[in-house]
Amino acid sequence: MVAKFRIVLVEPEYEINLGSACRVLKNFGQKNLYLVNPKCDKDGFDAVMFSKHAKDVLQKAKVCKNVKEAIEGCELVVGTTGILERHKHTLRNPLTLPVLAEKLRERKKMGEIALLFGREGIGLSKDEIDVCDILVTIPTSRTYPIMNVSHAVAVVLYALCQIKLHTITSAGGEEKKHLQLVFDSIVDRYSSALRNPHKIKIAFERVLGRSLISDKECAALLSALSHAKKELEGRKISP
Repeated sequence: MVAKFRIVLVEPEYEINLGSACRVLKNFGQKNLYLVNPKCDKDGFDAVMFSKHAKDVLQKAKVCKNVKEAIEGCELVVGTTGILERHKHTLRNPLTLPVLAEKLRERKKMGEIALLFGREGIGLSKDEIDVCDILVTIPTSRTYPIMNVSHAVAVVLYALCQIKLHTITSAGGEEKKHLQLVFDSIVDRYSSALRNPHKIKIAFERVLGRSLISDKECAALLSALSHAKKELEGRKISP
C-alpha cells in the first residue's frame, strides 16, 4: 500500500513555483494540493504554463484560509524546515527524510498524511509548526540552506513515495487522543510538584507524534496509564 499525501503550500508567493510544484506532484502520482492563503493567482499565466501536463492538479487545488483548515481529516501532519537553529529552544527535534521514511515503512492502513511547506521567504510560523506531529529537514549547504519550495516538494516526495506501508496498523486519531488525555490527567495530579506541567504534556504529544505509534502499542500504553490513573484517583497525592 503506497502512502497518500496531501501537499500543503502555505502562502505561496510565485506562480512559477506553484506551477512547478503541481508538476512535481503529478510526477510522483500525487494529486491532493492545498493552498493556504495564496499570495499568487493559481489561475495566473505562469502558474498554468509551468504546471505543464499537471494542469488538472492546479485546477483542483483547494484554497484554505489557514493551516488548520488545510490539514483537517489528516492522520499525520509533517512540517518541513530548513533552519534547524530556529528550533533549538523548543521541544522540536526535526527528523531527516530517511528516518521518517523508515518510520512510515512499517505502517499500513495509514490515513492521509499532510506535508506542509512554508513560505518562500520565512517558512512556517511557530504556530504552524506547533500543529505538526513531526518536523523533517533536508540536509543542505550551511551557506545556502533554504531550497526553492518546488524543489523541496520534489525531494520530499522522492524520499517518501518510494516506501510501501505494509506491516503494522497505526493507532487512530481517537486512540491517540484518549492516550494523551489519560497522560494529561496523571500530570495534572502531580502539577503542584512539577516545574512545568504544560511543557511535559507537550513533550508527550511530540513524542507520540514522532513515534507513529501502532494500535497495539497505543492500547498497551493506554492500559497501563489507565490503571495508574485509577489508582491515583483513589488516593491523595502528596507534593
